[in-house]
Amino acid sequence: MNTTRPAYKDLPGGRLTAYGPDDQRGSLNLLTPERVRAAAQLVRTGVVYGLNAPLTYPEPHPLSGHPTLAHRKPPEHHVHRFPDGRDDYYDRLYPQYSSQWDGFLHIWDDVNGCFYNGNTDESIGVDAWADGGIVGRGVLLDVARWAADRGRPIDWRTRDVITVADLEETAAAQGVAIEEGTILLLRTGWETGWKAATPALRAQIAAAPEFQSPGVEASLEIVERLWDWGVAAVAADNLAFEVWPLDGYTIHVDLLPRLGVPIGEFWQLDALAEACAAESRYEFLLTSAPLNASGGSGTPANALAIL
Repeated sequence: MNTTRPAYKDLPGGRLTAYGPDDQRGSLNLLTPERVRAAAQLVRTGVVYGLNAPLTYPEPHPLSGHPTLAHRKPPEHHVHRFPDGRDDYYDRLYPQYSSQWDGFLHIWDDVNGCFYNGNTDESIGVDAWADGGIVGRGVLLDVARWAADRGRPIDWRTRDVITVADLEETAAAQGVAIEEGTILLLRTGWETGWKAATPALRAQIAAAPEFQSPGVEASLEIVERLWDWGVAAVAADNLAFEVWPLDGYTIHVDLLPRLGVPIGEFWQLDALAEACAAESRYEFLLTSAPLNASGGSGTPANALAIL
């Protein structure tokens, strides 16, 4: 448990302003130079794992019929050919398609009437994270493997809830601690299921009236545990980090505008999980380069794990 910040129960109104009135990095402030240096010492094999899916992943998108998010479409790639080379560009590139981070402008806090840290100016977005990037100690909690080993495999096509106890027991089984400043990655097994599915099954899932996905429980207990662990950011291989569909409450509203904890979605974690299991080591150096996009509400992850 961290000792440098107040416990979640002691936060005024569950809203953090500890990093100053103009701060827009939130819990990324925990990625101090000292912690980055310590994370660099975790590199032993030097093998690099890209955690980024293709820009069109997943296709067809499971939320293609969602009333709020149906506008997200895969990008269109155009190539301009000239005699001695090529130039290319993308139409309709949604930064929150494929492997990405939700930025602090992604969710509005209706209770406090603002984005993170009282911000109502939409000009401040993921560009606030670009200078310095996101670099630190990554930890993978392979809940999918842990659950399967205990005879209760997670069904990637259902709203299978991952509880605080599940996270804690997975960490204990892996022999890894979630320390302050950890970038926490969660494997639910959704990536494995989607990639193994036939095109017909993927189309059926995308056309279903209510898409379902496993993820962490949408509860204040999860929010409290993540805060008290002192995570710098969280990411998962599924749609929303938390279970889908939502059921009234979403932890997005607590993690993003109230606490300043970035949320990553659709990260590719299978190859990393295999390597971690082979080495019985679930911590590594993690790097991510957010877009320097003024007013951006999200960004491609551009993430690497180095074992």
